[in-house]
Formats: sequence, C-alpha cells, structure tokens
Amino acid sequence: MKKMKNKKRNEFVKQRLWRYAKGESKSLSIGLFLSVVRTALEIIGPMIIGYILNNYIKLDMDIRDFMAIAKLLLLYLVIYVLCGLFSNLALISFEQAANKISFSVQKDVYKHVTKLPISYFDNLPAGNIVSRITNDTNRLKTMFQLILADMTTSGIMIICIYGMILVVSFPVAILFLTLVPIIYIVFKDLRHKTWKYTTLNRSYVGAINASINENIQNMEIIQVYNKENHIKEEFDHINKNIFKTGLEVTKVRSYGGFRAIDALSYVGTILVLLYFGMGKITGAYAVTIGSMYISIDYVTKIFNNIKTVVSRFGELEQSYASASHVFDLLRLEPMEELPEKLTEVKGDVRFEGVYFGYGESDVLKGIDFEVKSGESIAFVGSTGSGKSTIVNLLLNFYCPRLGNIYIDGKNTKDINRNSLREQMAVVLQDPFIFETDIKGNVGLDEGFSDAEIEKALMDVGAESIVKRGIHEKIFEKGNDFSQGEKQLISFARAYIRKPRILILDEATSNIDTETEKIIQKGIQKLRENCTTFIIAHRLSTIKDVDKIIVLNKGKIIERGNHKSLMEQDGFYKNMYDEQMRNQ
Repeated sequence: MKKMKNKKRNEFVKQRLWRYAKGESKSLSIGLFLSVVRTALEIIGPMIIGYILNNYIKLDMDIRDFMAIAKLLLLYLVIYVLCGLFSNLALISFEQAANKISFSVQKDVYKHVTKLPISYFDNLPAGNIVSRITNDTNRLKTMFQLILADMTTSGIMIICIYGMILVVSFPVAILFLTLVPIIYIVFKDLRHKTWKYTTLNRSYVGAINASINENIQNMEIIQVYNKENHIKEEFDHINKNIFKTGLEVTKVRSYGGFRAIDALSYVGTILVLLYFGMGKITGAYAVTIGSMYISIDYVTKIFNNIKTVVSRFGELEQSYASASHVFDLLRLEPMEELPEKLTEVKGDVRFEGVYFGYGESDVLKGIDFEVKSGESIAFVGSTGSGKSTIVNLLLNFYCPRLGNIYIDGKNTKDINRNSLREQMAVVLQDPFIFETDIKGNVGLDEGFSDAEIEKALMDVGAESIVKRGIHEKIFEKGNDFSQGEKQLISFARAYIRKPRILILDEATSNIDTETEKIIQKGIQKLRENCTTFIIAHRLSTIKDVDKIIVLNKGKIIERGNHKSLMEQDGFYKNMYDEQMRNQ
C-alpha cells in the first residue's frame, strides 16, 4: 500500500516537473542544442591530436610537419575556445529556464496555499509552510540547474563519446561494456541511500524551521518562564539529526560515488592499455598511437562525465525530495470555487440543526437560532462551549457536518466565499497589526483616501492615533502601540468597509475598563445598520443586545435578552453575578 502511494506521488511530481519544463521549452531547447554542439567539439578535439600522432610525429620531421602541426594545434585551440563559449551559453540558457521555473512554482504554490481550507493550517506549523515555499522551491531551481546544466550535458557527452569509441575502436567499446553492470550497481546503491538520508534531512529541516518560527514568536513566554535551556535542548536535538543525516549523505556520495567511479576509471584505462598492448605484442590487429590516445581520452571523458552525474546525484535526490515537498502542497484540494455571489445583503442569518467538530467528536451539537437584519446577538458560555466555532462556520472557514447556515435565505455552502466575506467585518480578541503605516493597516491597500482613513479612526474614537499621523510606520506586531490603540485600529479597519454583518470576537476582553469606555464608542458606531455577532467575555458589555445565546458543551441551554435571562435565574444569571462579585 505504501509503495503504491509513493508511486502515485512520484508520478504526480514527474508530471508537475514536466509541465513546468514545457513552459520553458524555448530556453531548454536552446540549451540542449548548444550542449550537443559543445559535445561535438569535445569529440573532435582528441581526433585532431590522434591525427597528429599518427601522421606527423616521427623521427625525421621537417619544417612542413611542424607547420602542419601548428595549424592543427591552432584549430585545436579554436575548437576548445568555442567549446567553452557554447558551454557557457548553454549554462546561461539552462539558468534562465531554471529561474523562470522556480518563479512560476513559487507563484503557483503561494497562490494555491491562499486557497486551502483553514483546517489545513490547523495541522501544519507556519514555519513548515514557509520552508516549503522558500527553501524547497529554491532547491527545486537547483534541481533544474543540475539536471539540465550538468547531468543532461554529461549524459549527452557519455552517449556521443561512446558512439565515437564504437567507430574508432569497436573492441574497446565492447570491453567498456563489461564495466556497465558495476556502474549500475554503484548508481542503484547511491540512489537508495541518498534518497533515504535526504528525505530524513528534509523533514528535520522543516521541523527546525517550524521550531524557530514558533520560538521567536513566543520569545517573551520562553524568557518569562526561564525555558531558554529547554528550548535550546530541543533545537540541539533536531540540529544533531540534521548534522547526522547530512554527514551520511556526504559519506554515501564520497565513498559510494567518487571513489567507486575513480576506481572504475582506472580499470577502464587499464583495459584500453591491455587491448592495445596485446595488439602490439601479438600483431593480431593493427595498433596506432593515435587511436590509443583517442580511446584513452574518450574513456577518461566518459568516466569524468559519469563522475559529474554521480557528484550531482545526491543534490538531485535532495532537490527531488524538496520537489515532492512542494508539490505535496499542490496535491491538496483547494476550497471549491462556489458560483453564487451575494449582492445587496440585508443580513438575515439562520443556523438550522448545525453539528460540527474539528476532530472525531462534535464541538457544536444541534445549534438553532435566527437573527434578523440590523439585530445584535451575543454568545456566552464557558471555554470550549463552541462560541468561536459558530463564528468560524459563519465565515465559511469550515462547513457544518450536519445542518445548514443561511444568509438572506441562501445556504452558505453554495455562496462564493469572497463575496460572502466582502459583506462581513471581524474584530478579534487579539488584533493583528501589519508592518506598514497606520493607513495601510486600516485601509489594507484598498484605495481609501487619507480623509476616509482619518474619518474612520475619528468615528471609532481613535483621535489620539489620528494626532500621531496615519503615515506613521508600525513596527513588529505594533509593539509601539498600546493594546487599546491596536484594537481601535482594528475597529477602524472594520468600520471603513461598512459591513452588513459584523463579528466581534471578545473584542474588549484584553483591555482595561477605562480603554473599554473609549472603545464602546467605536462599537456603537460599528453596530449601526448591520447585523452584529458578539462573542462576549464581559457580560456587562452585552446588556443592550437583542438576543443572547448561552452555550454549554456545544449546546444551547438558554436564550433571550439580558433582562429575561436574569429573570430565569439560571446559568447566565450565575455567570453574571459571579463576574459582578469579582469586579
């Protein structure tokens, strides 16, 4: 089963590589043509020397012989200058193709990643994804460079030169075939071991990138709890595995590749010398010094090119492993592009018998409620009761396992996600601030004017931010702003888009009560003329909402407004009284 899965995966990788290669067929064809020309020149060079040895090197040489040799050596020089020129031109063509292919892969992978369902990102660390998009695609570029610039050229050289050995000295060519099984065994062993260790190495590199990304983002927690040594030990463990697998790859390529091919090269030269030596001693067949030189030169060139292929083989396997990693992303099914688009949304929302779970067990169990356009609804309950899950389903990040969600009577399973989210705005508990200026954070580069940005900030109560200037640069995570200021920027970001459905996900739970009073102005502005969903931590902030849904373990246990729920003297009243006592 595993072999079948790997076979399908390899087939998919090959198809993708071929598709990208076809996209750069012009540059690749030019490179291949120049490589063939270079090979032809490489073949002609030794024949000139062989011709000189057979026809001009003798005891009674005269000036005409020297002149002929000089002309032939000049031709030899021109050939190898041209050989170097065509080699460089071929390399440039292959490099251009490799860079363009890498660019296309990175663009396609990044575009594909943005279309993947949120559930995919729940299961893979961000550092791992970054590693695939950057490191692995760069290795993929190296793969095309190695295959085309070195391995393809070397392959052409081996085939063409062996063909010339067949013409120049057929018996030598037959003798050479006796070494082919040994070369095949070396290649097979090298490929198996290289694939094994490079695959392990690749997984460890992905793990260390994910670890570094996570640790840097949470450095405050690590230092507060004095976990630097623990984190270092984890890092060292992964790093040692990378070192060990890298060392094994080096050993395999060194001892299994270079040394074995070097030894076979010496054996090949000895076979050529034995053949010509036996011919000279026995007189059984004609032997010339020129043909011996050509045969030795060709055999040496063949083994040099085999050694080039072997030396690049480890890097090729690493690059192929990276290609598999990259294309694993492209194999993941993106979210289906739904045809129906929302226009002129009123904001009526209805949940009907909704069941949903992130794993095997359901987080939501039979959720039913309805909210009309312009109304506000709040969700309260203990941690893990399913409040944020309702919001995730409303935003269509996930689909219900059972049941349906309707907006203006249309099932969200059929609505185009982009058109749905264009009608919504979200303010999260922890606002995300981009490393750009205030204007960029509010407008998100959607063409809003300075005046519109400033008005949005003023309307939500962010006068202090406007005074600082909307073109002020915001640095890493907005650490030069208070939590309240970052939340006001987030409110302005939502407000300026005039959403028909507003989601406030515990938007005031991380700020002090003084700042909350300022932000309440922003909340009131935001709630005007739109349907509002509120996930509430502080129950005092939702006294004026139209409906309150009380959740416990994924089920609705109470519903009503603040007054009616307090009169019920149930779960909600107990929560509210507890908070009031704590305050």
